[in-house]
Amino acid sequence: MQKIITAVRDSIRLKLILGVAFVHLILMTLFIYDLVERQKDFLIREAHKLAVSQAKIIADTASPWVIADDLVGMEEVVRSSAEGNSLRYAMLADPAGRVLAHTERDKIGKYLQDEVSHAALVGVQTAKIVAAESNTVFAAAPVLVDGQLLGWSLLGLDTTATNAHLGYVTRTGSLYTAIAIVVGTIFAILLARSILRQLSLLLSGVGNLGKNRLDEAVPIVTNDEVGKVASAFNHAVASLREIRSELDSEMLERKRAEQATRRLSRRLINTIEEERKRIAQDLHDEFGQALTGVQIGLNSLKNAVPADASAAAKCQELIESIQSMGDSIDRVASDLRPATLDHLGLVPAVKSYLEDFEQRTPGLEVEFHAVGLKNRLDSAIELVCYRVIQESLTNIVKHAKASRAEIQITVSHPKVIVTIKDNGIGFDQQDAFQNSVVGVGGVGLSGMQERVASVRGTLEARRQKGGGSMVRVKLPTSLGKPTETVASAQS
Repeated sequence: MQKIITAVRDSIRLKLILGVAFVHLILMTLFIYDLVERQKDFLIREAHKLAVSQAKIIADTASPWVIADDLVGMEEVVRSSAEGNSLRYAMLADPAGRVLAHTERDKIGKYLQDEVSHAALVGVQTAKIVAAESNTVFAAAPVLVDGQLLGWSLLGLDTTATNAHLGYVTRTGSLYTAIAIVVGTIFAILLARSILRQLSLLLSGVGNLGKNRLDEAVPIVTNDEVGKVASAFNHAVASLREIRSELDSEMLERKRAEQATRRLSRRLINTIEEERKRIAQDLHDEFGQALTGVQIGLNSLKNAVPADASAAAKCQELIESIQSMGDSIDRVASDLRPATLDHLGLVPAVKSYLEDFEQRTPGLEVEFHAVGLKNRLDSAIELVCYRVIQESLTNIVKHAKASRAEIQITVSHPKVIVTIKDNGIGFDQQDAFQNSVVGVGGVGLSGMQERVASVRGTLEARRQKGGGSMVRVKLPTSLGKPTETVASAQS
């Protein structure tokens, strides 16, 4: 039952068909009921009139025979009256209730015992309906001579034919009701088919729209309101198709522009890194060798003047300055491009950087973990990871006011994840990127994002719920080049 209710509720076709059938059922039922009731009232009234009229005829015809007390004449009147009429019985009785004449001769001379006959002998002395049963109407009429009551004419009119006619009218009405329901249902089916055909095509068009199939128009099969809706739908889809085409063109152009920008950005980053590498090598090779030569010369000069204490002290002071200058050059060269990263890999390079970083920033404690890093990553990936860590720590020192930072590198093929957290004041991601773009406080997050995107990676930077900030970078473990086994110093 619930399935039927659900089906009707979800189907316009069933609602329309059942609605038309129900309306026909109600209207025809009311019509047939009214018709039968009208026929019934009419036929009952006619039967009552006929019964009263027949009783009066018997009373008037029999009055001479009643006066003469001629039983044979009265019997002849009763019998002749019953012939050709739908009478169950007819009789004449005196005022005391004794039967004077009867269509059933065995009842002549007997007194009336039934309630219906007794009811006829009392009351107003006029022709009347005494009672009515399912198939019989009882009527009585007084036999009056000069106003004196001499007896009663009693009869029972058979109404079987009347009831049969009412039954026929009822059956015929029921048949017409069924025919009306069938015809109405057929009409509703045809109407639903006409209306819902266009709706079905429109729904198919909506389904195609949901599947991004914008090149199939909805066929117009009617010119009514639904057809106009389908036509409007086709115009809307055509407009959407044009907009979609323009949007696809714009997206294609934008994608090409973004790809070109990414290529240019990656080329620029590679150029900068190559230049850093060259400058770092020049600093290490040329300036380092030159300072080493100067230091050796000063040592020789110091040994050549042992008797001059002031000259020896001056030489020692110069030697220490040169050593400090060499350390500074090594640190600058390492910041530009750490040789450890190229020769030993990411983890040793980060550890070496953190040792020097903690010496330069004693107020910040840095904890480092590496998980799953068993093989060398692609050199470009290692360089991006190193630069992200380097830039993140620089930002923490400048802006975060943090006392502790945590760095974790996790390799879960085919991804490498670098996470940097701190316990500082945090930042708003949108503001941080905006400041980076407009140049507030250096390259910052925007530069990191470009560097990460150049190797098909993603960057997430946000404030932590418990305080501080977090930067998380996800990169591929390889850009298609074979990897090397990490050196023993990295294990």
